[in-house]
Amino acid sequence: MRHLYKSIAVIAIASLVLTGCGSDDEEPVSHVTSSGVISGFGSVYVNGVRYTTKDSYIIANGRKSDEAALKVGMKVVVAAKKSSTDDPSALEVTYLADAVGAIDAIDLTTRSLTILGQTYLITEATNLDNALFSELTVGSFIELSAFENEYGNFVVSYLEIKEQQAEHQLTGTISNINKVNKTFTIGQLLVSYVDADITGQLNAGSLVQIKSKFFPINNEFIADEVTAQGLTLFIDGTLEVTGIVEDMDKAEETTIIKLSGRKYVLTDSSDFTQGDDDDLQIGRQISLVATVIEQESTTPIYPINSIRVELENEISLEGIVESVTDTSFTLFGQEFTVDEYTQYKDESEQALRYFNFTDIAIGDKLDIDAYEVDSVLISRKVEREETGGIEQDSYDIEGVVDSFALPSFSVKGITILTNGQTKFEDAHGNTVNQGDFFLTITKGDEVETEITFTENGWLALEVEIEGEDNDVELLGTIDTFTSVINFMVNSHQVTTNLQTEFENGNASNLSKGVLIEVEGTINSKGELVAEEIEFIETEAN
Repeated sequence: MRHLYKSIAVIAIASLVLTGCGSDDEEPVSHVTSSGVISGFGSVYVNGVRYTTKDSYIIANGRKSDEAALKVGMKVVVAAKKSSTDDPSALEVTYLADAVGAIDAIDLTTRSLTILGQTYLITEATNLDNALFSELTVGSFIELSAFENEYGNFVVSYLEIKEQQAEHQLTGTISNINKVNKTFTIGQLLVSYVDADITGQLNAGSLVQIKSKFFPINNEFIADEVTAQGLTLFIDGTLEVTGIVEDMDKAEETTIIKLSGRKYVLTDSSDFTQGDDDDLQIGRQISLVATVIEQESTTPIYPINSIRVELENEISLEGIVESVTDTSFTLFGQEFTVDEYTQYKDESEQALRYFNFTDIAIGDKLDIDAYEVDSVLISRKVEREETGGIEQDSYDIEGVVDSFALPSFSVKGITILTNGQTKFEDAHGNTVNQGDFFLTITKGDEVETEITFTENGWLALEVEIEGEDNDVELLGTIDTFTSVINFMVNSHQVTTNLQTEFENGNASNLSKGVLIEVEGTINSKGELVAEEIEFIETEAN
């Protein structure tokens, strides 16, 4: 009989676990515990695997729910069983938000925000549910799901704006526990559990969820509930997990990886399904499949069966689908493929929950992020924005230059023309002419360009070399207005100067309540120095 290994607390309910033990006449099944991000539905895709959810027990943030409560980008734990012939069947799918609360601070330069004493980073891979980072404000009440990185901060995989709620929530690892005073810390947050309802054992290193009806005062969180969290693992079963490499010990013959608080070891039989040993570094996001082994140690090291290293994005763009094959689609004459890890989201008027590759059609407008493997561009994220033909004058492409020769350059195989009307910026944000731009640019530079279609091909209206000037964007209404050179948007101080450019208006149109988009840089005083301000037109009531 197999032994059940429990880490901290049991997530899968006992009745579901028992269904995995078939009789001698039934086909043998193996047990899977998968911790990762939802990439799509129909039933649910996690860590590149489709899990059927017909009879699943679904828990959404502590409450029994259904599949409709789950969203692409959410970090979930799946307890499943699988046979050799069918897709794995999810016994239980559990989503637990990493933070629910009001934003304490926003850093536009690092694209980060602070909630309940923790720092959360927003990246291109973050799924923002009906929100933009540039629209978030201090005090906004949000819910998010995230992975801890090597610095003890968190990379957000999913974020949505919520209505103000009565309860604040945080998931994190206990440190500095004082069982006499009944306090511990999570990151920089001091937690008091004097009057809290406790579920499970609380120890240094324990992963816990804390809840409170009250906002922290002087960085102290008075917990109403503290619940220890963990995974249900089966000896000889598999553990599938996605996360960020927190630490790594590379010896001459072995490599041990620390991921989400657990340790995994590469063996001679470990298979790299993407990337290789050179790509495996601290700070990289990886997905792996490991065998759960029976050990007497309280900190087992799991042998890795297969491992996938997530590679850096090399191009992000929006465009109209020109053609579709069984395995790829084409934008701007360039072919993009997908794999089992590609995340799908439909923001078009069709709003298909089960949107995936088979739903992509010629004429669809897609927003994608992609990376290159062996000269093939693989889509990491595909978002359908709207359907129909070309309905706008210009499109944005951000990516790596692979070739250039005056008057054109190529971004991952997409040829872009320039002319005398193209606006050029170098890596320092300086406006330059066409000749100087092509003297400055080098292969491998990352550029951001706005293009439009002409009879000669795709023409750049604007193109800039991405540098280290910490360019930021801000979208919102002017909430405090002092003067045309000094005002606040979304609680961020904005200043203008003689070099500030205006679109759809001029400086005299600036006033309290006006909706604008600001692009610029952060100065030494923490002010956003506006390089360009666009007045956003709103529909009349």
